[in-house]
Amino acid sequence: MSERKIRRKKPKLKFNKQMNTKLAVTFWATALALFALCARIGYLNMVKGDEYSIQVLAQQSFTSRTIPYKRGDIKDRNGNVLATSVMVYNLVVDSKVIMSDEKYMEPTVSALSRYFDLDKSDMRTAIRERKNSSYWVVLKNLRYEEIEEFEEYLEYKYAETDEDRADVDNTKGIWFEKKYKRMYPYNTLACSVLGFANSDNSATVGIESSYSSYLQGTDGREYGYMDADNNMETVIKDAENGNSVISSIDMNIQRIVQKAIKKYMKKYNPKRIAVVVADPNTGEILAMGDDITFDLNDPWNLEDYYTESQIENMSQKKQSEKLNEIWNNFCITDSYEPGSTAKPFTVAAAYEEGVIDENATFVCDGYEKVGGFTIKCHDVTGHGTLDVKGAIAHSCNDFLMHIGDLLGAEEFAKYQARFGFGTKTGIDLPGETRGLVYDENMGASTLATNSFGQNFTVNMVQMVAGFSSLINGGYYYEPHVVKQIVTEDGELVKNFSKTLVKQTITKETSDYIKECLREVVTDGTGTTAAIDGYTVGGKTGTAEKVDTSGKGTGRLKDQYILSFLGCVPCENPQVVCYTLMDSPEDNTQATAYNTELWTYIMKQVLPYLGVEKTEKIEKKAKKQNLETEFYSDGIIEGDDGSLILKDEDE
Repeated sequence: MSERKIRRKKPKLKFNKQMNTKLAVTFWATALALFALCARIGYLNMVKGDEYSIQVLAQQSFTSRTIPYKRGDIKDRNGNVLATSVMVYNLVVDSKVIMSDEKYMEPTVSALSRYFDLDKSDMRTAIRERKNSSYWVVLKNLRYEEIEEFEEYLEYKYAETDEDRADVDNTKGIWFEKKYKRMYPYNTLACSVLGFANSDNSATVGIESSYSSYLQGTDGREYGYMDADNNMETVIKDAENGNSVISSIDMNIQRIVQKAIKKYMKKYNPKRIAVVVADPNTGEILAMGDDITFDLNDPWNLEDYYTESQIENMSQKKQSEKLNEIWNNFCITDSYEPGSTAKPFTVAAAYEEGVIDENATFVCDGYEKVGGFTIKCHDVTGHGTLDVKGAIAHSCNDFLMHIGDLLGAEEFAKYQARFGFGTKTGIDLPGETRGLVYDENMGASTLATNSFGQNFTVNMVQMVAGFSSLINGGYYYEPHVVKQIVTEDGELVKNFSKTLVKQTITKETSDYIKECLREVVTDGTGTTAAIDGYTVGGKTGTAEKVDTSGKGTGRLKDQYILSFLGCVPCENPQVVCYTLMDSPEDNTQATAYNTELWTYIMKQVLPYLGVEKTEKIEKKAKKQNLETEFYSDGIIEGDDGSLILKDEDE
């Protein structure tokens, strides 16, 4: 009989009804208990959280303090410090320590009164009111000289008796929090270029903003804790200071510019003056400024421009808007029509393309009829027969319209883009405007007015960068205000050498344009820009202002942007200066007022830079030559009598 193995099945465990009930009760009881616990914790945190936090912190034997970094300096090209950070001290009172023993109160408040001129009674009251506070900033931004005597007191320097030493020993709960404060030694100098940093090292204006990532450092930390033997141990992680920025600005040239602006604002009372001085062979900006300045050490102050009552009546939003207007750098943030300073660009484009040469002539009869408009020359009687140099020298609109027509809209627009109009230059400052230009689909009348600098807009840096390429052989360098980044020890971090962006024209064209610019000063509208001993070349401009208020539809009567864009020495330019004056009060079209400003600046800048005198000018320009590029009322006369040009193709 065969044996069979019998496998027994293990009995299955089953929860009966009673067990299921007990399990459910246990689960829900646990859940409710946890919920109640969480609710209680939340309640305690909300009602007494601060109190418990204070108790916990009071029992800790660990301290931690921030060691602030020093923001890097900004210097001019010669190493002069334009912006720096200086160590200051906040006087901090630890009321909790003082209140821990009554014997600490009187010696402490007496010391505060003696060395910081604080009222004893007020200090006693304030300390008692803050009895649980370990951090109360009583005084801010103290210089070391203001705390030095107190520091010596704590070192027993003035303790002559045992009682004096006891007072020092019982002076508790006072310490100094170190921080850095941004300082600008020259207040308003290059204010819109430098910008300013706030107390938290943030910045939105100027170099302080553009190069903030280099200027900033990293805070350090001081850790203190009690070891096993109840001794205080300290661990210090040093702060990493920021790098310094070496700008292209020359402090002395900047001073010359700002003093000149102030002088001529007072002399002729124009609506605005702005100046840019640059190196045409590198793109470096040597000076840049306008008539609106502000104190970099107190940039939030509106009192120089508004009365106390006006400020009080301003909303916070309005005050912010006004401050931003003051902080704006006109030379890059504002656009305007360039006027006749744009004529050399039109001539250069046409000469480069071969549609004109030095022998080209044209008869100016004082006007052109284009696209249903009569567009007048500034000499409404006509210049007669002119060659190209004569057209530039005498600023003939009629000849320029003819040249623009020969060039054509497509080529004209191409060269405007090539010279940088309608696009940002890439200058290393925030807030640059692009300006407004037409494309290749512009109509005939638009092309005509554009050819002599009206009906499109630019900013000052665009004009300087493009003009520099006209006179330096055709090389367009990116304009910039910073040369190098260095460590606080002077080691090079980054070099911003000249950046060649493109070539706009050939050297042959550049040489010809310089001949044209020279004739402007020797025989044309810019004779008042002549400086004895120097070969000055340049171009005057007088542009009618357009009503941009939204209330009008034409050009502003008797308001003109006067400008002069010049270089020295003309045959081999080493410096470019561009001055702009908006509507002088007594003669809004007097280009001589603006060229007078230009020569006043350059007579100081040229010797300072060591620019060699290359020519003796025997024929002196008349001191009060008020020859202007006069645009009579209705420079553009349409069938409807309008003064603002509309593209006939629109």
